Amino acid sequence: MPKEIKDRKHAKTAWKARSHIHEKPWGREIVWAGHDSIHGKILYISAGARTSLKYHKLKAETLFFVSGKAKVSFGAEGTFVDPVAWPMQEKEFRSGDTLMVQSGCPYRIHAIEDCEVIEIGNHLGDTAIRIDDDYGRTKK
Repeated sequence: MPKEIKDRKHAKTAWKARSHIHEKPWGREIVWAGHDSIHGKILYISAGARTSLKYHKLKAETLFFVSGKAKVSFGAEGTFVDPVAWPMQEKEFRSGDTLMVQSGCPYRIHAIEDCEVIEIGNHLGDTAIRIDDDYGRTKK
C-alpha cells in the first residue's frame, strides 16, 4: 500500500457487483453500475423495433455498435428549438460504429437487424425525456 494512505477510510479498493437485466418493449438491457456516476449497459434491440426518441438533461452517452445494423436518428441540443438550423440526421450504424450523444441531444435507434449495443454513460439516475415512443411511454 502506498505510504500516502494513512488510514483505511480513504484507501481505494476494488469490489464485485452484479448487473441487472431489464426487459424492454424493444428487447432488453443489462445494466451495471460503475463509479463516479459512470455506468454501462448492453442493449439488445430486436430487428424491426426502435427505442424512444429521447434526450437526457444531464447524461452524456457513448454507444458502441457490437453487432447488427441500425438506422439512427440524432440531433443537436437546438433541434427542437430550431429544426431548420439544427436538423435531425439519420445514418446507418453497423458493427464497430460509435455514436457520441451529449446531454440535451435527441436520438432514436431503429434496429434493421437484431442489434447489440454497448452504452457507457454518466448520471445513471437521469431519467430520459421521451419525445415519441412506439410503446406509449411518453407523458401527455
